[in-house]
Parts: sequence; structure tokens; C-alpha cells
Amino acid sequence: MNKRGISPVLASVFLISLAVALGIGIMTFGRAQVEQEAQCAIDVNLKMSTIDPSAQFCYDPANKLIHLTIENGVNIKVEGLIVNVIGTEQAETFELNDAVIEKAGSYVSVIPYDSSAAGEIRQIKITPAVILFDEAVICIEKSLTIETIELC
Repeated sequence: MNKRGISPVLASVFLISLAVALGIGIMTFGRAQVEQEAQCAIDVNLKMSTIDPSAQFCYDPANKLIHLTIENGVNIKVEGLIVNVIGTEQAETFELNDAVIEKAGSYVSVIPYDSSAAGEIRQIKITPAVILFDEAVICIEKSLTIETIELC
């Protein structure tokens, strides 16, 4: 009867510690796989706002301004926007760091654009910036592209 062994309490603590360590390892590996598969793993769902049948996106050549109204989807909060305006002569990029759009929210802004210098607008590409896993990510594959811009 002089057998020595591990007590049941110590065995339980050891098994729980092993299960927690194994779970942390699997979760870390899974997160690394998701980050490796896609730059922006969540669908942002940016879209142009429409009131009546017309889109709320236009160019005012007299004041040299692009007016835009954008709606966010319900999946994630947008922390900023990068707007690329591609003209026939040159392309311009604008960072809208104040463009914080809550889930299912809207954002209204104007962007300066001189068509006499940069040429006629051929395309506007709006790229959202979001926070995923405590890191700022620019979701290039979730960009909103507009190729038909009406005059205001």
C-alpha cells in the first residue's frame, strides 16, 4: 500500500491546463489562416445612396467639387475612406480619415476636383478602411467603383 501517485485534484488541474493550452494553439492557428486567406475577410457592403431614382453622386464643374453620399452595410464600422479619382489626364487620391461610418450609417462629403487640370472623370474608386483584430486594414477588394458620374 505504499504506492505513490498523482492526486485527483492535481490531475484535474493538469487536464484543464492542457485543454486550455490546446484550445489557444488551435485558435491562433485558425486566425492566422483566415488572415492569410484574405486581406479583408468581412464584407463591408459600401454603396451609393439613392434618393428617388437618382444616385447621390455628382460633379459640380462650376465649384470644382464632387458631391458624394455613401451608405455602409450592417457588418462592420468603417473607420475611413480612400477615394481615387481617375481622370483622362491624371489620377488623384484623397484620404478621408474623418469618414467614420457606423453600421448601416451614411456619410456625406465633397471632394475638390478640377477637371480642367485632371481631365474628365473616368472612374471614382472608394476604398473602405476598417479595424479587424485590433489592426487597421484597407479593404481593396471591397471597393466601391463608380464609372458614371452625373453633373450636379
